[in-house]
Amino acid sequence: MFKFHISGLEPTAQQLMSTSNYALLAPLDSFVIELALQAISDETAENIFIVSSQIEAFFESPFSDKLNGAYQDQRVYPFSFTALASGWTLQHSLQRAIDELTVYPQSRNSLVMLHLNTEQLQGIDEVKLSNTLNYVQTFLTQSNATLLLLISGPEIANYRFMIRRLNKQFDGSVFIESDAAMRIFDFDFWRHSAGIVTNKQYQLTIKNNQLIAQASLAETQSTFTHSEKNDDEDDVWLVANAVPEGTKLPSSYHLVKDNQQLFNKGPNVTAATLVFSVSRYTDLAELANQCFQLRKNCGRWLKLVIQNVDGTIRHQDECLFLNLGVNLILYSFSEPSRLLSQIQSIQGFQYTRPLPPSAADVLKYTENTFAKGYLPFLEFTRQVEVHSDSAVNLGVSGVLVIFELLPRIKPIHGLHLFHIKRAGDIFSIVDNEIYLYLHACREHDVGNAIQHTFKLKTGDFFGHENLITDHFYIQQKCKELRRRYKGQSIIDYTKQLTENNRREFAAAQRVDSNRADNQSTAARLAFKERKNATPYVMTLKECQDES
Repeated sequence: MFKFHISGLEPTAQQLMSTSNYALLAPLDSFVIELALQAISDETAENIFIVSSQIEAFFESPFSDKLNGAYQDQRVYPFSFTALASGWTLQHSLQRAIDELTVYPQSRNSLVMLHLNTEQLQGIDEVKLSNTLNYVQTFLTQSNATLLLLISGPEIANYRFMIRRLNKQFDGSVFIESDAAMRIFDFDFWRHSAGIVTNKQYQLTIKNNQLIAQASLAETQSTFTHSEKNDDEDDVWLVANAVPEGTKLPSSYHLVKDNQQLFNKGPNVTAATLVFSVSRYTDLAELANQCFQLRKNCGRWLKLVIQNVDGTIRHQDECLFLNLGVNLILYSFSEPSRLLSQIQSIQGFQYTRPLPPSAADVLKYTENTFAKGYLPFLEFTRQVEVHSDSAVNLGVSGVLVIFELLPRIKPIHGLHLFHIKRAGDIFSIVDNEIYLYLHACREHDVGNAIQHTFKLKTGDFFGHENLITDHFYIQQKCKELRRRYKGQSIIDYTKQLTENNRREFAAAQRVDSNRADNQSTAARLAFKERKNATPYVMTLKECQDES
């Protein structure tokens, strides 16, 4: 019998029964693949069959050691499930894939991983999926195998509801998502040897490439009535510069000097609201760590609010604060009345999002986005995936922009005009297409971001722009590009762009050099003796009247 080898997971939730099919659903390929790989162990000697269009992702994951070991022992049988054959429906293609597996006697008592994405599932309805599952169940009964159906993609929520309705044909369904830099392992239902697990949620952390599960804090925390926690719920403590000077505040509002004094006040309140202020001089990492400590130590009834005084907080910073326990981020500095109403709107509610084990577990994802500027193309695709993974764990948006150069434009000329300022923004080029990844950028901000990045009008250099805004499709595109250009020679413009930058950075030296040249020239002119010029007298020629 197979099982998930995850520390902290209940034994009943670990079990994978024979002749059973389980669905693992997630918005990204990596989420379902990482979880599926936890079912592989050195203790078992059964064979493993993998059917996927992303076969390489199973063997390149940080959790692939046991799979690679089983492959060397000739116990792994990978199949590439690529584009559908002409005229075949997905239902027919899946049935043919199952027929292929029945040919192998090694499929008996095996673990089968069938990986599909929501794009491949387009067009299949509940009836067709039910018929396909009946066909799959016949194979499982004959082979005594266990099937993990891995489904990933941006429209995954729709298929989660479909699988719930087909719970008589599925033996289990798990939804995996990322929140507060943690994997959330949400059991809809799960059949095991002693019964069924339902509506169970675990938080998964990753340490040394090992998944560690713990029950959701919302389930383990003690329950209490609201009246037990509202003694100081109307109290609001805020930093003085969070509101304009002279603002008249209600009697329940109290001013403190700075963020540090407000942080020291935190352990003395239970359900009050603390309003921190952020300016350009605020250390955001330190403030985020303080908010996490307050949330962790003071409980979920405490309200934490960030007042952005001068527009310093960016998209990534917002997500960082929200992941570390902040309830609300405000920008209405010029309207105290709106600040009061927004604070009132969160009173009476508790913070419900999962908390990471430490602030460092979240802050480390901001460190992965320090790279910026031009990168060689294959390195660019890998870095985009790293940036995208960091963005997913922080809840940050990201956009991949593809520019097609006009025929008359040389690639180096287009690259010279990109001026990258923000950490995390990277670009590269291949086959007359420039790829630009904008980290921590929302889709509706792409136009402004490009204007700040590209010095001239893009229409003068590029034929069209293509935007990819979902992290799933961004990562799929990077994998596709690496497969397409693997082993090919791609021009690297690093040296040419570096030479151009060297000239820019040497401007001060050029000024000093020109000043020295001018001084030496002036000196030569000052001591140069010249002969006086001889004047030349000019006269007008008289005109004669020809008449």
